[in-house]
Amino acid sequence: MSHINKKNCVIVTCFDQNQPGFLDFSYRIKTLAEHYNLTLVSTFPLTQAELQFSNVNYVVINARNGRLGWLSYLLRCASLIRKNKPALSVLLHSMAAPVAMFIGRIPAITYWNEHPSRVIPQEKGVSFLKTRSRAFVKWLIFQGARRSSLVMPIGEAHRDDLLVHGCKIENMKMIYMGVQQSFSEVALKGTDRTKDAPLRMLYVGSVQKDRGRDLMLDAMAIVNQEKYIAHLTIVGANEEQLKYCVDKVKELGLEASVTLIGRVPGNLIPSYMEKVDAGLCLWEDLPWYSFNPPTKLFEYLVAGLPVLASNIRTHTQYIEDGKNGLIFEYESTALAQAVQRLWDERNELQNMKQYAFESSTPYLWQSIEPCFIDAIQEHEKC
Repeated sequence: MSHINKKNCVIVTCFDQNQPGFLDFSYRIKTLAEHYNLTLVSTFPLTQAELQFSNVNYVVINARNGRLGWLSYLLRCASLIRKNKPALSVLLHSMAAPVAMFIGRIPAITYWNEHPSRVIPQEKGVSFLKTRSRAFVKWLIFQGARRSSLVMPIGEAHRDDLLVHGCKIENMKMIYMGVQQSFSEVALKGTDRTKDAPLRMLYVGSVQKDRGRDLMLDAMAIVNQEKYIAHLTIVGANEEQLKYCVDKVKELGLEASVTLIGRVPGNLIPSYMEKVDAGLCLWEDLPWYSFNPPTKLFEYLVAGLPVLASNIRTHTQYIEDGKNGLIFEYESTALAQAVQRLWDERNELQNMKQYAFESSTPYLWQSIEPCFIDAIQEHEKC
């Protein structure tokens, strides 16, 4: 498709400079750039390798911190869209959804990837004014979804919740985040392990307390107490998280059984998955985590890795205990028991890897992409 014949599209992002991953966004940007003259708006210059495309026009609209800064940014994005009059706009984050309310008849497609409760904590003891302010922000985000030409929730829990909040099923299309082909290319390659070699496990992502940081380190100390049966590689910690983990590893005496690696570009993640036997997904049972399925869960599966996942619906929706992974309660002893179980049943590990890989087909971006672009093009402004 020539540049001249392409219609115009504006993407509004709400990226956080500290977020660990951008791959699901990059898939969509790349696809849209192949079909449209694309303008991508962000609050800071995008330097991440995953977000660099030669055929994209990048625009930075600086935003102040806080809710007023966020709202001001969205209004300025809406003004840019109205001025440019593109064939459509893509709001590439749930937090960008309110833009749909301020762009008139220009179609707005909202990528619904995060639940509003993630940014609107339900704290007790806050003032009446703050409570009302949070309620308004929540209403604004869901109203943006209701006003969108099309909403694309990333999973079943989001889809069902949007229906509860008044979105119409005919204006909704559930589309998984997707995983690129390079992850499947490393699947089932790690078959050279000897029977009694320690299990090789991987955690990828932000290394936070509510994502099982201390829990998985404590579990490693428990499971290797009598015999060294498991090694854990943690990839994705920022500098602060890395320092904390280094100190914790020393405190627990885990230097030989835990490897710590900082942030790496997303396209390097498959090389780490190729060398391990299983992936970890640990989320505390917080409201937003019960809606947002983690990107890494699908990446593990596509890479042919069984997933050791904590018992929360955004894990159990996709992981069958004993088949493509193991489910455990969000507690260090329970995780240690799951690792021990994987060790005791290591003769079945290759079968679990095969089942994990076979269960991943719906999550491959190459399968999802045609549905994504078809849905987008159906809503273009003529």
